[in-house]
Amino acid sequence: MQIVIRHTIAMLLLICGLSATGQSLKLFSPEQRQATGKLQLVVMDFIERYFRVLQSQNQTTIQTKMADDKVFFRQGSLSDLSHVADTMPLSINLVDRHYEVTWQKDSLPFLTVVFPAQYDLLLGMQKDEAVKTLKEMVLRSPQRDTPVTTPSNLTLVSDSLYQTQGDIMELASLTDALYFIKERDEYMPVFDNTHPDYSAANLFHGLISNKDYRMYVEQSVYGLKTINYSLSLRQWLNYCDEWGLKVFFAVEEQRKDGLLALIIAQSKELGFNHMLSVIIPDKFITDQNAVLKVQMTPYIPIHNIKNIYQEEYAKHRKIKWQ
Repeated sequence: MQIVIRHTIAMLLLICGLSATGQSLKLFSPEQRQATGKLQLVVMDFIERYFRVLQSQNQTTIQTKMADDKVFFRQGSLSDLSHVADTMPLSINLVDRHYEVTWQKDSLPFLTVVFPAQYDLLLGMQKDEAVKTLKEMVLRSPQRDTPVTTPSNLTLVSDSLYQTQGDIMELASLTDALYFIKERDEYMPVFDNTHPDYSAANLFHGLISNKDYRMYVEQSVYGLKTINYSLSLRQWLNYCDEWGLKVFFAVEEQRKDGLLALIIAQSKELGFNHMLSVIIPDKFITDQNAVLKVQMTPYIPIHNIKNIYQEEYAKHRKIKWQ
């Protein structure tokens, strides 16, 4: 990627201009922040933080850092940041695996900054720090309030059983499909002993709001180590909801003691997958005290999920990648 920087004088003027504001660089108005969602706020915070850090750097350091981070200007240049007003029309777009943030002036694009949809860059964390603080992020997530509604894209599976036409990830059985049963002209989420696999899928998609379970987690961290902790399924669902994670579910194995499930929680907006291998006890539908045993590999780059899965689960893999 090419970094567009007009000339040295403009760079120096920008640094001086931003430095005059100290730590008060603000490119987005309170109204813009209030009108947006969690992930767009992350993008806004990143832009202000990133260019605030650059204000104290020399030209060579700025060029090197932006090149390393793959941050560049498609429209305008770095010096134009000092002319951005929080009253300018603004758009934030995720295009494939990168963001394009554009300010307009006189109904024309004035400045467009481009950067990767990459969680460590956007959150301002090293990868090992993000992995170690995941538990705290889960526990801080606010209570979700997402009422269950009947989807419009239901298709008949068998008898009175229906499912949504969802997306798949890499293999046909790893899907975000939801399952409903029709009773007296009313569609209800499946959660019964007759369909433990569909019931488990609905559970991890947050459709069964009156059920909660303990999750005992063994989480991979850097240095081929693991950390262990517990949290509730509801807390995990709160986290997935707050960060807009898309959940894919598949049954790897039906065992005598329950189900072995593969769950991928994906964030295209931040460029990662959390991969969970979960043992779900056979009596989980009727036993509120059932414990879910989880092996978690967090923050896998989206392009690397297939390789990580094959490496870590080759010895007991029951489903084949297509």
